[in-house]
Amino acid sequence: MRRLFPVLTLFAAMGVCVAQDLSAPGSAALGNRPKIGLVLEGGSALGLAHMGVISWLEEHHIPISYVAGTSMGGLVGGMYATGKSPAEMHELVDHVPWGEVLRGETPFRDLDYRRKEDKRDYPNSLEFGLKHGVRFPEGFNAGHQVGLILDRIALPYSGVKSFDDLPIPFACVASDLLSGKEYVFRKGSLATALRSTMSLPGVFSPVRTDDHIFADGGILNNLPTDVAKAMGADIVVAVHLQVKKLDPAESLSSVGVLGRSVSVVVATTELRGMERADILITVDLSAYDSLDYEKSVEISKLGYEATQAKATILSTLSVDDATWQRYVAERQSRLRTAPVPQFVEVTGTKPEAAREIEKALISDVNKPVDSDTIDRKLTNLTGVGRYSRLSYSMTERNDQPGLLIRADEKQYGPPFVQPLIVIDGSEYNNVSFTMGARITFFDVGGFRSEWRNDVRLGFVNGIRSEYYHPLTATSHWFVAPRGFADSSLFDIYSKDTQLAEYRHRQAGGALDFGYQINRSSEIRLSYEGSTQRYSPQIGNPNLLPTVTGRQGISSIRYSLIGVDRPTVPRSGVLADFRTAWFDANPAATSGFPLSELQMAVFKRLSKPSSIFFTAAGGTTFSYSHTGVPPFALGGIRDLAAYGTNEFLTNRYFLFRAGYIRKLGELPTFMGKDIDFIGTYEIGKAYGLSNASRLPNDGVAGIVINTIFGPVLAGGAYGDTGHHKFFFGLGRIF
Repeated sequence: MRRLFPVLTLFAAMGVCVAQDLSAPGSAALGNRPKIGLVLEGGSALGLAHMGVISWLEEHHIPISYVAGTSMGGLVGGMYATGKSPAEMHELVDHVPWGEVLRGETPFRDLDYRRKEDKRDYPNSLEFGLKHGVRFPEGFNAGHQVGLILDRIALPYSGVKSFDDLPIPFACVASDLLSGKEYVFRKGSLATALRSTMSLPGVFSPVRTDDHIFADGGILNNLPTDVAKAMGADIVVAVHLQVKKLDPAESLSSVGVLGRSVSVVVATTELRGMERADILITVDLSAYDSLDYEKSVEISKLGYEATQAKATILSTLSVDDATWQRYVAERQSRLRTAPVPQFVEVTGTKPEAAREIEKALISDVNKPVDSDTIDRKLTNLTGVGRYSRLSYSMTERNDQPGLLIRADEKQYGPPFVQPLIVIDGSEYNNVSFTMGARITFFDVGGFRSEWRNDVRLGFVNGIRSEYYHPLTATSHWFVAPRGFADSSLFDIYSKDTQLAEYRHRQAGGALDFGYQINRSSEIRLSYEGSTQRYSPQIGNPNLLPTVTGRQGISSIRYSLIGVDRPTVPRSGVLADFRTAWFDANPAATSGFPLSELQMAVFKRLSKPSSIFFTAAGGTTFSYSHTGVPPFALGGIRDLAAYGTNEFLTNRYFLFRAGYIRKLGELPTFMGKDIDFIGTYEIGKAYGLSNASRLPNDGVAGIVINTIFGPVLAGGAYGDTGHHKFFFGLGRIF
């Protein structure tokens, strides 16, 4: 009888004359037929199965009068309700770079030049703020890129007063963290509704409005069949996503226990929803994970097959071709397109920043909205590091349509803090460890001015500070006074034997005048003065004297960061060129010139594979009495088989050729790729009688790109018996 009850209910409903609901699409075409409500459950990537369900319903001419959903069910339901066909939904979903979207990081190429420097100097995904005390982001992902997807869906419907005015009336559920109750969106901003229903606590930052703080609706109502009934549905077709059951013998981490505990709460709400459904479609997704977004085709297919399994009962809801065409025509009549914007308006940030955003988007005025272009520009604007997300919708001013940009500034800063952990295992019997942080203040003394401070403890102890000040709020020209004081160890090895260890102390300052050419490069003219002291800690003090004195350097420097990733690039170019005049250097007998060039080119061969070539060289020209040699080779980043600083010289060159291949991928919230790197290096240090004529080696290693930074482990074998195992945490290239 339990199995027959839904069927009996269905036929009873179809036999009753139902009052016509004019808000539902196809009301005239469907007459007194029962109105069908489709309810879609939340489930992250598993919710992509709903696209397969909708495909089957459309193919079999089952008219849907209402759609209600939660979380991913809300997103898929929202796409369907705004008139997107199953093919259009697949097109949108299949072109989303899900790994990038879920990590929530602004693509490296879109970062401003100074933020690129930050990412290379501090190669991890950690950041917090000191605004009103120590504060952390409200979620792992601020939701900028997810929000752009939702803005694209909702844009044509920015002006609707009620979600009943969509091609299919729609509702979605969020959890209000202030009231502790579920909140049903049936009017207002569609983009806000979709962002709210999908804001998984701890993963995505919650959505704040004047009176609410919204998080994922799955906490309180993951299968909102009651919402569909309240909308006016006579028959509710609900889609349940069946996940893998927990094995009693399976071990769980503390995070796993927390996740399972939340799942138990969510499952309770699902049971209530299933009990209220008239027809329940259960999709077996036990073979898939909630983060399997890249498997959308397979997951959607399972949704289609699960719906086909219910064909006997669902077919009773089908309508004839003529009725279906009338229903579709009425639904299509509700479709909207975004009007051509006549102006740009920005809210949520200070006037100077608003003008910067307006300037970037002014070229999109008086043109049909191109979401690809706007997405790219807004993502580029997040690269300055000021915003957690930027979103867009349509607005009106004096009866003219305009593009409204909402800027959500980061709540936890400035100042912003980027922590750092560096482990250098170049010499595995003498591992060095440094921890520190970069603390950056924005708009100190003017818009776009920055005060950047680096603090280090461990192998290096010290502080560096730079005040970066553009000449005007929009100028590319800048001045940047700097100051520094630090103490570090300077090791000298021959193979694996430590010859000496110096304590290097320095203190001084500099004044830079420069021009930021674009988001990837800058040029600086500077003068730097400091006191330097090298004192031996290990080694024969009679052979290793203390060296002290003043250092004065006039220089010009060009830097290019044109790669696609901060740690293990797969395409692009890195370049750094400096030429300088040392008017003083410890133990130097006179002033001398210096020039150095370092370049790296990365070329992608395929999705998993890349090759790279690097070239570096430096010289003091014919000057040999320079005091402390300015160049050093040997160690984890150049000639890895050789001892740290084994080659101290006034002239050198170094070439490398290498291969990178992606081996795997870490869980989304733990990091990125696992890569293999193989390299051949060959170089020359001039003026050293005891050095190899052309030192060279082969290097192979594994790099695991974690949220704490890239972890490297590998080995190298070189000429003249040099060989080494090494490991490290920190910058690779």
